[in-house]
Amino acid sequence: MADIEKDFLGRQGDLQTKYKAPPFVPRVKNVDLGTESITGERYFSPEVMQKEWENIWKKTWQLVHRADVLDEAGVFYTYELGKESFVFIRGNDDKIRGFYNVCRHRGNKLCQLSEGYLQQFSCPYHGWQWNIDGSLKKVADPEFFRQFDNGIPNDELALVPVQVDIWEGYLWFNMDTNAGPLKEYLGDMGVHLESYDFEKSTLVDLQTFEWNGNWKHAWDAFNESYHFAALHPNMVEIGEGHDIPIELYGVHSRMLNYNRTVSEVLDERDSWTDLRRRFMLSAEMKGTSPDPDAVQSSVPEKQGKPIPAKDIHLHEIEYRRAIEDETTLPYKQLNDEQLVHQYHYSFFPNTTFTQSADGGAIFRYRPHASDPGKCYFDLFIVAILPEGTEAPERPEHKVHRYDDGIDYVKILEGTFDPAFAEVVGEDASNMPTLQFGCQSDSFKGSILGEQELRLRHFHQMIDGFIAGTITTKNLPAQDKFLR
Repeated sequence: MADIEKDFLGRQGDLQTKYKAPPFVPRVKNVDLGTESITGERYFSPEVMQKEWENIWKKTWQLVHRADVLDEAGVFYTYELGKESFVFIRGNDDKIRGFYNVCRHRGNKLCQLSEGYLQQFSCPYHGWQWNIDGSLKKVADPEFFRQFDNGIPNDELALVPVQVDIWEGYLWFNMDTNAGPLKEYLGDMGVHLESYDFEKSTLVDLQTFEWNGNWKHAWDAFNESYHFAALHPNMVEIGEGHDIPIELYGVHSRMLNYNRTVSEVLDERDSWTDLRRRFMLSAEMKGTSPDPDAVQSSVPEKQGKPIPAKDIHLHEIEYRRAIEDETTLPYKQLNDEQLVHQYHYSFFPNTTFTQSADGGAIFRYRPHASDPGKCYFDLFIVAILPEGTEAPERPEHKVHRYDDGIDYVKILEGTFDPAFAEVVGEDASNMPTLQFGCQSDSFKGSILGEQELRLRHFHQMIDGFIAGTITTKNLPAQDKFLR
């Protein structure tokens, strides 16, 4: 148990029983998942990659984008997952539909722009057309096809659909049209996250990074905090990721990262450095002064006594609870932990929501179309803007390739703090070296500790889907792994 957790247990006040998201403290125990090593082969084997495609990617719910990017009839958005391309479009009936982005005639990619507006789908090769509801509109020169002597089979030649659903303003899809419902799949954790009012949030940026490592290396990197002390020197100055609470919910999992504190892995936790002030002090805590330097060098106090940097989160919780009726932020719906700390939720297989009271980020990990040694990491940056604030123009979405060199701070300038952009780069730096090392004859598998429990659970869920013992219609109970 981290020191901060003991502090939290010692607080007086709200027992946090009336909110959608249950608190992490006091801890809930997880079942024993064993100590077996995680083999390196699963990160580089083409055979494993194909099994994942058939049994996981084609069967599970996938996050696409904010539904509001399709803001009127005819607006479309294309999305690639593995070897497939999909197109999503809002119809004249206001319904959003999704289809494989493939012409039924010769297999050409139908929409060759990433997004836009159209009145019908038209293949640029031979001119076959479809209505925006996916129904066949026109076969060019049908008299040339003996197959159509008795009439064109319109239903057979419609665009191939995928199952589509919307949760909290986010568009999801499933290639399996017989899969269980999205909300049922997201389960209790989906309900927890409803407390953040995602439908009122704004997508500030979306960038994609191609990394030279398997998609599971990326997932593993962003779903444990054990590496913070060694890899992320800034993170331990402004938060606690040491010995944090973890909970397993069916095929999904969540953990708590503490914000506005100083990690116990550091010897000096009380003083106020520039970095700590920047990330840990709200404007209210900084106070006002005609001298900006005085504000920057000031030490927050309560009742005339300095507040140690490691304890500022407790005072910020009190402040935010006191103004919950005056703010447009969803403080009233959040438990005390959520008011300041980071709730980190991962939905199997590849979507992580890491959320604080005023915004957050979404990490999405996608497999490469053919190379198990590459993946795509999509970074969504989301904010809850003050009421009446116009959303800033979103930077152009681009794919940034590791082989070309990536300056994360420059790419995310203006939408993601440079310190956080550096953290993404630090995690990315391990992708090619992990991919190299997992293929070594000397590597006998990952040895996972208790703070890497989410990784063990994740890989066991992969095994379950591949074996067929887990499906969207046969999911583990939400409390199967909790004691």
